[in-house]
Amino acid sequence: EMPKKGGKKGKKGKKGKKGEGEEGVELTPEEKEAKAKLRIEALERELVQRTDVMNRSMQSYNDMRQRQAELLADFEREKQDTFAITADMTRQYKAMQEELLRRINILENTIQEQKDQLDLARQANEDIRRQKDQELAVKDAQIADLKQKMEDMALEFGEMLKETLDKMSEKIEATSNDWEQDSGGDVQKKLEELSLGMAT
Repeated sequence: EMPKKGGKKGKKGKKGKKGEGEEGVELTPEEKEAKAKLRIEALERELVQRTDVMNRSMQSYNDMRQRQAELLADFEREKQDTFAITADMTRQYKAMQEELLRRINILENTIQEQKDQLDLARQANEDIRRQKDQELAVKDAQIADLKQKMEDMALEFGEMLKETLDKMSEKIEATSNDWEQDSGGDVQKKLEELSLGMAT
């Protein structure tokens, strides 16, 4: 705490004549000198006290100025550190953003390529399916045609077989009749005739 400026002022007494004491008695030179010394000592003490107060005030002011300078320096350092950290974080953020964008572009390109490949595979599969359907249709037609030909051949063969059997029956019947009419004929000759008739 800073002391108050100035010392305590004494009570003002009644002014007497110059060189006189409190009771109006004139002071001797020695008393005057002693009184002057006391006055000088009082003034010196007051000067020392005021000088001390001033020195302490100056010290406090200098301390405050130094503290203020330190705080300003700390603030400047903090500001520089904050700026450096912010700049570094901004750089890292931009680098991460660019990396993420690069990966996104790669993934998008990969997805598009896979879609294109899938579309091509679907188209190829569709082409193969249509080709297989066409081949199956051709084979079905061929099978139907072969079945029809087989049925036609079966009918034709049946008719031929029936015709042949009918002819054989007729020749057998005719031969049987000949045997009955000519029982004394040569059996070997009849068999040859029968064989020749079946061959025709």
